[in-house]
Amino acid sequence: MRVKKMSALALIVAAAGLSLTACNSGDGSSASANTSASTTASSSTGASSSTTGSTSTGGQGSTSGSSSSGSTGSTGSTGSSKGSGSAAQAKSSTSGARCKVPHLAFSATASGTEDEIVINMKNTGSSTCSMHGFPGVQLVGPDGLGDTGPDAARADATASTVTVGPGEETRFLLHFSPDTSGSGKTYTRLSVTPPNETVSEIVNLNDLTITVAAATGTVPDVIVDPVGYHVGSGK
Repeated sequence: MRVKKMSALALIVAAAGLSLTACNSGDGSSASANTSASTTASSSTGASSSTTGSTSTGGQGSTSGSSSSGSTGSTGSTGSSKGSGSAAQAKSSTSGARCKVPHLAFSATASGTEDEIVINMKNTGSSTCSMHGFPGVQLVGPDGLGDTGPDAARADATASTVTVGPGEETRFLLHFSPDTSGSGKTYTRLSVTPPNETVSEIVNLNDLTITVAAATGTVPDVIVDPVGYHVGSGK
């Protein structure tokens, strides 16, 4: 009877031990699982945070830089364009278009020097014009265009650009060698062509005359200066 009781007690103790072992085993697995899950979640959260921060910061930085660079380039280009436009307008308003015969009034006056005549050209137009170079000049007799003399040769002088405003004048000098033989030809008019023009105008000398000998082909009898001769406050 005692032996049976001891056996029964031993069985109870063994069963309790097995039950405790099973409980401990279950708790360990659960803890391990919880730890693993926590670690995985932490890793996932960190990776997501790192990725999000990198993408957001990089994207904004790149976009901001590109926008700033484009804006600066555009401003520089616009400034250059305005500068060119302003320079072109200033040049245009200063020099004006080329002076043409329809907007010029011609006259001849004495220069105060023997064998020299001043030819005046007045701008009768409403806008500024300019000339550069030598005018074309041919002597014309009293009998009209069929009665012409020599063309004036150009003087050894440097031409400059002359700007003539509305109502203003520019001038040039005409030099001639008078006839001393008594058999020369007298001319009372001039055919004048402004620099870089193809249309001429007849200018009456009025009480002035030019008498020159027949051209010899060696020394010109008439010489013209470039435009821009100054008289008083004129141009």
